[in-house]
Amino acid sequence: MVQQLQALTTYPEKACWRLAERFGFRRPNARRVWSQEDVNRIIELSETSSIREIAKRFKTTPRAIYLKIYHHHHRAGGRNGMIYTVSVISNLLKVSPGTVKQWGIEGRLKIQQEHRGSAIAYIVEDDEFERFCRENLNYLIFMVGGRIAPRERIQFLKEFVIAADMPDDHTARSHRREREAYSQLMGLEETLD
Repeated sequence: MVQQLQALTTYPEKACWRLAERFGFRRPNARRVWSQEDVNRIIELSETSSIREIAKRFKTTPRAIYLKIYHHHHRAGGRNGMIYTVSVISNLLKVSPGTVKQWGIEGRLKIQQEHRGSAIAYIVEDDEFERFCRENLNYLIFMVGGRIAPRERIQFLKEFVIAADMPDDHTARSHRREREAYSQLMGLEETLD
């Protein structure tokens, strides 16, 4: 159809494809547009089915399904939660990837090897990374690199570890006036309900 349009108009092929796409025609190798329902269904199926079975069901390649699952931080086979690679951890903590691998060798951090085709990926699960940050908080702030940590690392640790330790009901408030004001506010909300 595009060749016919090109022969009639003598426009370049790209221009003919743009016109055809405006009227709903898709290129033969166009990428599939995934709806959120499809993605949710793929993630749900990944816990019970293999990637090949899901690919057959959605009439696509296993690689497309694998990438969809991976980019949504899940793994086939029932492992849920975030997966951190060595490079992601090194970017978050502002250290070199070699330092992160050294922590794995020392036993501070459990790093798993995952074969992805011919390459090997080094990954850390969410719970393990959180445990590592909690147990090595002072080490990460004061010891790594021989000087105090960069501002970005301290900010990340403050949001990732320290903020998660604060209770939601603010009972940890140390100042008496703050505690009293908070209890009055909670009392007002209870009477309004």
